[in-house]
Amino acid sequence: MFSNRNVFIVTVILLVAFMQVLYTVPTPIPTNQIFLILGAGVVLFHAKGDEFHFDMTVLAFIASLILSIVSNDIPELFKPWSRLVQFVFLMLAGSNLLRSKDIDRIRRQMNMGVLWSAGIIAVLSFFGYFFGFGRYIWGVIHGYMGVTPHPNFLGMYVFVAMVWFAALFFRCTNMTERVLMSSLWVMCLVVLLLSASRSSLACGLVGTLIVVYLRLQRSVSKVMTAAFVIVALFFLSLPVLLPYAETMMKKGEDKENLEAAFAATRGEIWELRYMEIEESPYVGVGAFSCDIHLPMAYIFYDRDTGSIEQGSSFLGLLAQIGWIGFSIFLLMVVPVVWKVFKYATREQTPYAQLMFALLAAIMCHMVVEGYAITAGAVQCVIFWFVLGGAAQSDKVADYPILWEKEDPITPEEYEIWKEQQGDI
Repeated sequence: MFSNRNVFIVTVILLVAFMQVLYTVPTPIPTNQIFLILGAGVVLFHAKGDEFHFDMTVLAFIASLILSIVSNDIPELFKPWSRLVQFVFLMLAGSNLLRSKDIDRIRRQMNMGVLWSAGIIAVLSFFGYFFGFGRYIWGVIHGYMGVTPHPNFLGMYVFVAMVWFAALFFRCTNMTERVLMSSLWVMCLVVLLLSASRSSLACGLVGTLIVVYLRLQRSVSKVMTAAFVIVALFFLSLPVLLPYAETMMKKGEDKENLEAAFAATRGEIWELRYMEIEESPYVGVGAFSCDIHLPMAYIFYDRDTGSIEQGSSFLGLLAQIGWIGFSIFLLMVVPVVWKVFKYATREQTPYAQLMFALLAAIMCHMVVEGYAITAGAVQCVIFWFVLGGAAQSDKVADYPILWEKEDPITPEEYEIWKEQQGDI
């Protein structure tokens, strides 16, 4: 029942459905909640015997969320306790909260499902533009939403797909496969230009460059050749790509209109977060909430859904859970980043290189987008699954194309294989 293939396929189906691909048939089914509940259930089903253990840092982080909630009088519209439950399901499914060999195996298949769902969304959105089934957002800002409900969702999915296709390029064994992966990567680039999401485009390019550098770092000449080819292709393709960048350029032209319409900029959102941090520096103003009494705060939260425009994941965390929770967050994330960086650069395992590129791209994105603990957002789901996958970089050396059909080789076995094969 919980075979690698089944876990992978269910993950892809639910995450693609989460983006409401078949939006012409409205459905009230909350596929994201179903995915998190099923994922957590599968993990708990495998939490038996003496092998599994809890990660105390993740438990401490969840405790810091609870502390921030009970320490504040949070308006009911933000529904902090129900959001906390949803976040705990995400932690069970995607993070290191529970670990064992079997749980790690299940989590890796879900991680691959997350990456392929991103790829499917990107490709569907590309063809949606040309065949007319893609969606748009109109108003002061114009942007292409693809087959998702919002350009921000589309941007996150597509830049993750860019990094994934760049990594798959290095798994190609013939010219046909290389042309296919290159074409998929270019599709992602076009969709990001259409979405007018500058941050997502920048993160996708950063992640791609990291993949290319890490895979070719043993050879300076190959790195220089790859850099030259990428720059040359970029300039040669400008006449083709510029028409698709129209919405991004329009976004820049309309910035003054946006500020006039909403009387606020991203800087003002950050200023609200700074005020909340000063107001309650240790435990924050409450997880999943904001201070609704601050000037202009009403612009940046939705009274119906309780969603908040945080402006930055890191500032949002500091404002909501204070320095206590944020310090625990760093204790949880920094060791994983260091571990995956070490295995990506020293041991040079393909799995660690992919995970590090994804983490780097996502964490750059988190500087300007707030979703670190918003379990109902696909950005949050992707972040925690990638972080959970990166934590396994000391156990796994390579990634499969789809799902694992056999036990993966370890970094130690990979090193022996490289010595036998010669420099790769």
